[in-house]
Amino acid sequence: MENKMNNQKQLSYEYKGEYQPLQEGVKDLKQRVYFPDLPSGDLIEAVNLAIALERPLLLEGEPGCGKTRLAGAVAYEFTQKNLQDKNNKKPEQKWWDYYIWNIKSTTRARDGLYNYDAIARLRDAQLMGTDPQRLQEFLGIDETENLKIRLKDKKNYREFGSLGKALQEHLQRPILLIDEIDKADSDFANDLLLELEELRFEVPETGESFPTPTHKPIIFITSNREKPLPEPFLRRCLYFFVDFPSEEQLQQIINKRFAQQVAEKQEIIAKAIERFYAIRQRLENVPGSRPPGTSEFIEFLTALLNKDNVEQALKDLDNLTNKLPLLGTLLKTKQDQELYRSKKGD
Repeated sequence: MENKMNNQKQLSYEYKGEYQPLQEGVKDLKQRVYFPDLPSGDLIEAVNLAIALERPLLLEGEPGCGKTRLAGAVAYEFTQKNLQDKNNKKPEQKWWDYYIWNIKSTTRARDGLYNYDAIARLRDAQLMGTDPQRLQEFLGIDETENLKIRLKDKKNYREFGSLGKALQEHLQRPILLIDEIDKADSDFANDLLLELEELRFEVPETGESFPTPTHKPIIFITSNREKPLPEPFLRRCLYFFVDFPSEEQLQQIINKRFAQQVAEKQEIIAKAIERFYAIRQRLENVPGSRPPGTSEFIEFLTALLNKDNVEQALKDLDNLTNKLPLLGTLLKTKQDQELYRSKKGD
């Protein structure tokens, strides 16, 4: 194991959390936005252990604790290292290969690997079976020839999903995020066992076989613990529970993200954080309630920072129970809003 970890360091597959995007966010070639992220030392260690052991890192924690941002933070840092590598003055790519598979309740395991459009192929075959002269008159010469070429190769009807792309050959180890795996049905995680264990897959419709790539993907999997995950799946992962950031950590995140915008508004920040954690504390153990997360707090704070002046923002914070639009940035149900308002003692 020690040799494997040393080898990963030589290849610069080590995450330190030291490269941060600009405060206003940075977009990659797919228009995905990256913001500053401040992971804990334990979380950084977990990332590097997963990289070294070539195992998926399963991240659990309540919504809004920062699980999803981690994969992007790693991709951003590796991109920056690649660009600044003195031995790589002309990097082959501007952005590190980073794939996201957003899981829904209807998602099947195969969806992440590939999609084969058999209906489209049947339609094309039926078109070619019609009168060639009439088909050419209808489609034109170029499109008719393209139709013939497309029909000659089944691969033209196959499209890879995020997992399928990550399991192919790359110049470096790509990063894959499987987001909110607990949204899928109970069989979903078990259907991925072979792919996660051996990092290979096949496409029976085309007869293709994709063996384990030379540069294996770095896989992050997130779960909000909406439903338990099967034991065979858990055995194939490293596990880390992401705690919700403390008030001090949240202060650092805000200062890093908003920078000069909050330099002279620390009184607003302090009171907003105080209100935020008071709301969370009141809702944490209430069945059916959902305490706000960091994304809601950022919206809440942005609304306050956009006020005409500091005094107005502080007044709104003092009178938050009667500022329902502002309160609605944090609490998303009438039940939670009424619970907060009924227990507000100040």
